[in-house]
Amino acid sequence: MDEQPKQPDEQSPQHEEEGDGERHTTALLKFVGFVMIVLGWLQLLLAVSSGSEATSFPFVIFFIGVVMFVFGTVTAWYKYALMAAATFTGLALHYHISSIGSAARWEKASVVYGTIAVVAYFIIFAKKQPVRRINLPPSRE
Repeated sequence: MDEQPKQPDEQSPQHEEEGDGERHTTALLKFVGFVMIVLGWLQLLLAVSSGSEATSFPFVIFFIGVVMFVFGTVTAWYKYALMAAATFTGLALHYHISSIGSAARWEKASVVYGTIAVVAYFIIFAKKQPVRRINLPPSRE
């Protein structure tokens, strides 16, 4: 029996200590949060570009999506501060827009263009992680 020692690059991934259910929940939070962000953002983009009115509903969808996406994605110490900031911003906009009836153009535009700026920042300046390769044994023919 030729047992080869494990190579250092064949170590188990860090997420293996989590249970399968926890990984599925995290993936679901990322997916649902991203979809809600996109749906809310598209409604606000349409309202900004066409000049139509927007209620507080797209803002609520957008910021709930942000909270879910941050909860599923961020593992750093500032995770809950980001979630609290998104929650308070969404609630403040909901209260403000509900009291005046419709969102002002600058409110819609700040969410739309702010999202574009944040996404562009992470596309340009994000650390590139190396590609994880799976070394398969050569096939026997």
